[in-house]
Amino acid sequence: MESDSSMIQSLVCDTCWDTVFSTEGWQTVLAGEQVSGHNGFSSGFSYKTNWSAIQIAAANGCNWCRLLTKPKSRQGGEYEVEVWAACDEDSDCTLGGEKMLRIVVDRSKSPDAPFYCQTRTGAKTVSGYGSHNQYYMYTSQDILLNSAFRRFVAARERITDVSSPESYQLALECLNHCIRTHHGCPPPQADVFLPDRVIDCFNPRKPKIVLTGGKHQGHYVTLSYVWGGPQPLTTTQNIDNYVNEGMDMSNFPQTIQDADSMKDKERQLGQMRYIYRNAFLTINVACASSSQEGFLARDRPQRYSNARIPYRCPDGKVGSVWIAKAHDFDPDNNRSYWEELEPAAYRGWCLQEKMLPPRSLVYASDTLKFHCQTETANIGHALCEPSTGRRLPGIIYQPRGPGGSDTPLSKEEQVAYRQAWLAVLFMYTVREISVPSDKLIALAGVAEQFHLVYHDEYLAGLWRRTLLLDLLWATQVATRRHPRPEKYRAPSWSWASINGIVGTKYLEATLGSMPSIRQAEILDCRVTLASEEAPFGEVREGILKLKGFKQEVALQSDTVGAVHLAKPGTYRHRIYGS
Repeated sequence: MESDSSMIQSLVCDTCWDTVFSTEGWQTVLAGEQVSGHNGFSSGFSYKTNWSAIQIAAANGCNWCRLLTKPKSRQGGEYEVEVWAACDEDSDCTLGGEKMLRIVVDRSKSPDAPFYCQTRTGAKTVSGYGSHNQYYMYTSQDILLNSAFRRFVAARERITDVSSPESYQLALECLNHCIRTHHGCPPPQADVFLPDRVIDCFNPRKPKIVLTGGKHQGHYVTLSYVWGGPQPLTTTQNIDNYVNEGMDMSNFPQTIQDADSMKDKERQLGQMRYIYRNAFLTINVACASSSQEGFLARDRPQRYSNARIPYRCPDGKVGSVWIAKAHDFDPDNNRSYWEELEPAAYRGWCLQEKMLPPRSLVYASDTLKFHCQTETANIGHALCEPSTGRRLPGIIYQPRGPGGSDTPLSKEEQVAYRQAWLAVLFMYTVREISVPSDKLIALAGVAEQFHLVYHDEYLAGLWRRTLLLDLLWATQVATRRHPRPEKYRAPSWSWASINGIVGTKYLEATLGSMPSIRQAEILDCRVTLASEEAPFGEVREGILKLKGFKQEVALQSDTVGAVHLAKPGTYRHRIYGS
């Protein structure tokens, strides 16, 4: 709790201090309750003032009045405005249950009236011109707060030094909290077999490779990162040297890597799901575009705050909080965090390395995050806006059949399963694969995880049970035409045969309303695997035989460059283009 109340009072003008930031006024703000089915509240604090008075106070340094004048009015004036403020819990933001401050300025009497908003205060509805903004509230990591204040505002600013001992301790707290309290996350298993090769880091300066032969049990940590080109150190024919003598850390890039011989690679690729799914923890280096960059000693910006304002506790004690605009679409990391803009979000291999692990420490471009199947949280109780990345539904991690649940999927779970796979397909094809032959391999672990739920046959990226629907994949509207790769990697009827973003809008529920699909019958479909040890990986060839009706269509181009298959008066199907 800051002891200098006069300094805190100086954050706002006398009018604001005596109204909205009085003990009674601020408690009324905090007591706001959302109205069900309405973008408004049943309570909150409101007051009327003059617009010119707000502008004068803002010019004189009142942080609250500055907020009210944004966006700026094109005209001044002596007209009356009504200001309303309330807080409610934001269930999408972590820490869970944190308060979001909503501010409405009703300027319906303004001569310019540039904005329109509608909300509810008390028993009446405020419907008119004005602004409606939402803000996250948080405090500094360094501020001295008593226990009473911590109960009301738990969220902190970002921790930007992610390599300090304190950061490691905070990350460990997140990990232990997940293991103890998250019932939706699987507990670590002590009886899992270690991967065939692990690195013994007992001596961090001279780590050694341990060949387990798949016979040793214990906990292990996996690493996910962007290679970024050829690596300076690999373990192939010289692996015995690293086993006996250890590895000289001066030969390693900033991000540790380990590559295998082709024969061993095929064997290990078949274990990708097991390796990442059973890891005690995964270190996810999301912020680095290559292993040469490193991820610890890099500049990370502190969150941009819109204002610092007083905060009144119920007992009258006063502190201060920072507020930052919610749902800020600015891509700069000092305002908001967008997972899709991280270097790892552009690499195909990193998708399954993100989705399969039960728990990960994510070294992001803004701070260090803890990610699990329940939540994504910034370390140190730092404010963490809703994650923009998709998390797979829990049923995908609940195998059916031998060793799993005997309960069949419900109708709702079947829909969730199908939607999750289509989402994976889209998220994966957005990313790049530097080695064309890895197109199916880099998604094999996720495909195997889906297989464990439905036990369906995987056919070069498509599923036998929904094959007719899966064949309706198409490149997305906004993507350009992509030529077929020179080297074969999948049959032409598979999305894996081309580059570019792929998706489909067709779900099983729509099949009954599409009689034209029912007119087709699959006579035969099979693929030849490149390696029997990787049943969800690379294929050598594929065969598909269909029985159906032929229709005459025309190939048409429009003025914006899109190409369609069309039957005049019946339908038009886009092949590519916008």
